[in-house]
Amino acid sequence: MADHGIGDYFISDVDDELIDEDDELIAAPVVVPQPVASGPVPAVVPPVAPATAPTPAAAPAPPAAPVAAAPAEIRPQTSVKAPTREERLAVALDDLMINSPDVQAAALVSMDGFTMASALPEGMQEDRVGAMSAAILGLGERAATELGRGHLTQVFIEGAEGYVVLIAAGPRAVLTALAQPAAKLGLVLYDMKATAGLIADVLG
Repeated sequence: MADHGIGDYFISDVDDELIDEDDELIAAPVVVPQPVASGPVPAVVPPVAPATAPTPAAAPAPPAAPVAAAPAEIRPQTSVKAPTREERLAVALDDLMINSPDVQAAALVSMDGFTMASALPEGMQEDRVGAMSAAILGLGERAATELGRGHLTQVFIEGAEGYVVLIAAGPRAVLTALAQPAAKLGLVLYDMKATAGLIADVLG
């Protein structure tokens, strides 16, 4: 390899060979990238979500099964105690006193003079009323028979302080009532006959 001096610089043959080999590289055109033409940036369209199938309407709930009512509690039937005969007779006398205010006292007396039921004011003795009723009844029955008047149905006594009225209540009892002097005897007798009919049904 020969060195050729040119001033302070030397060019060797080796360099020449390298230059010759690189001539193609040096001579190769240089490609410069061209700037991209400016323009509106295309809008980015978001991806469209696929259409979902409509949600089917919820099926109507089946009707609730009827709830069977709990069976009513069965209570043992208690037998209602029927009123006794004495209670029915006492009720009949009380109704007579209520429906006929002119009646001050009432009693139901047997043919023997025994009191079966009574509604007497305080101070009046039940036994005395029964005994007097039996005496009056016996005398009236005897008088009716002797005089041919048939079976006795009613005895009426008027006093200064009021009235004593006796009416037959069936074949074995008599209803006695004491009425005040100003009593309306028609109403008193009407109420006493109605009560005597009820008593006859009770006694049988």
